[in-house]
Amino acid sequence: MILKTLTHPQSRPSPDALPLSGVVATAAGTAFAMLPPQVGGPAPTLLLFAMGGWDTLTTEPYCRVGRLLYAQGWNVVSLDLPSHGADVRPGEPEIVGWVARLKQGEDVVASFRLRVNDVIEHLITAGIADPSRIAAAGTSRGGFMAFHVAADNPRICAIAAFAPLTDLLALTEFAGQESNPLVQRLALIHTAEAVADRAAWIIIGNADTRVGTEHAIAYARAIANASQARSLGCEVTLRVESAPGHMGLSEWHDLAADWFLQTVVSTVATLPESGHPLAVPCRVFPPRETSGRKAGLVIHLYGHGGSHQFYNLMRPAYALLRRDLRKAGYWVIVPDLGPSHWMNARTVAVLDAIIADLMVRVDIDPKQVHLLGTSMGGGSALMYAYQRAKVVRSVCSIFPMTDFAAWTTETPAFLPQLLQAHNITDADPGPALRKLSPINHIADFAKTPVFLLHGEADTCVPVHHSRDFAAVLRAAGSPVVYQETYGGHNDNEAMVWQKEIFNFITNTPS
Repeated sequence: MILKTLTHPQSRPSPDALPLSGVVATAAGTAFAMLPPQVGGPAPTLLLFAMGGWDTLTTEPYCRVGRLLYAQGWNVVSLDLPSHGADVRPGEPEIVGWVARLKQGEDVVASFRLRVNDVIEHLITAGIADPSRIAAAGTSRGGFMAFHVAADNPRICAIAAFAPLTDLLALTEFAGQESNPLVQRLALIHTAEAVADRAAWIIIGNADTRVGTEHAIAYARAIANASQARSLGCEVTLRVESAPGHMGLSEWHDLAADWFLQTVVSTVATLPESGHPLAVPCRVFPPRETSGRKAGLVIHLYGHGGSHQFYNLMRPAYALLRRDLRKAGYWVIVPDLGPSHWMNARTVAVLDAIIADLMVRVDIDPKQVHLLGTSMGGGSALMYAYQRAKVVRSVCSIFPMTDFAAWTTETPAFLPQLLQAHNITDADPGPALRKLSPINHIADFAKTPVFLLHGEADTCVPVHHSRDFAAVLRAAGSPVVYQETYGGHNDNEAMVWQKEIFNFITNTPS
């Protein structure tokens, strides 16, 4: 695989003659429609909503964005909206059914979210959907549901909506329901905070009196305000087009497909090349552009139990950091080093091979190789850095353990894994663990800047690990930045520090 070609082609196959699959079901019996699964392992997946699931995948223009993405290697899935397709009840077609059910106190959104979440888990478990690249889109009431399911499931990283319904009370069918608390609560404005850490794209006509152009504008503004208030900086795109009435044009779908391809960008590659004895699967986020200069490299080391499919950096708390590193011309790589490697000798060799391979294949600047680790990955990043001080330009460690002898006494459940990873068989493992500990290799950080972030209430890795390490680094005159939060061992602690982490990495001199 040539990493330099990880961009979508300018010419796309026509979506008109793509194959159709059918309606299938999860183990729990949730029915869903999908185009034939992409071959070759987990792929980016679009959840597309408009009407009945099968009708959504086969009716223009509603299906167009899905067909365009399918031609680019995406899976495309749909479910029957409430009161559509197989979910229609006698006398309750479509929106009339929503009115009837909500009058009876039935939350049509909650039940739909449960079905969607079941399908997402099914697709991930079956190896069909890439859990890092799940998106949602919909037209009108489908856009309404796309944002609701995204608000409920943080795995959905991007949402696009065509002429979206944002407030049920904007519809004439809901006249007389103004005092219904359930109807009021389901207005999308109440989801703005929940989706403020995701990428959002909304398009609507300037004279849409069916769902209300002003409502869509207000919702986009609410998402942007929520994102700004939390310093997330996530992208919210609103397009108000000159178009009569309530509609979704085919060209809107073309724009949305291009947006998804630019936004949901990571892929999986084998590094070094397949066949190399140290080759491992890696999550790859390519830079947007490098302006003719050599690219930088950030290697993310995840916490215990992670993989290239499930890693800390995939979470919403790091959305701004992922985006800005790519904008600044950095490759972000998440190598699958196993769930419990603890930076053993083989892991060091794997990282050596990956870095050397990338230097050749994508022209990485050898003076701009950075590590970003969390928990096990935080401690492991420091371990690799003291062994490869001439390779690593900087290290960002989030709630790392820095003294393994002390930590395995504080958290003994991890001791057997550490001993196994490093083949420690001594009756007293203390000396071997102290030898591994970053805090006993201070001299090796003399020219390697370190950024530490830790929660005061961390019970998994007590905060003294970062406090003590920072203090010793400062005493030795080594470059270190230490930030402490009030929280615990949780990725959300990093959310407000994304800009500082970005500035630390990008401003570290070569």
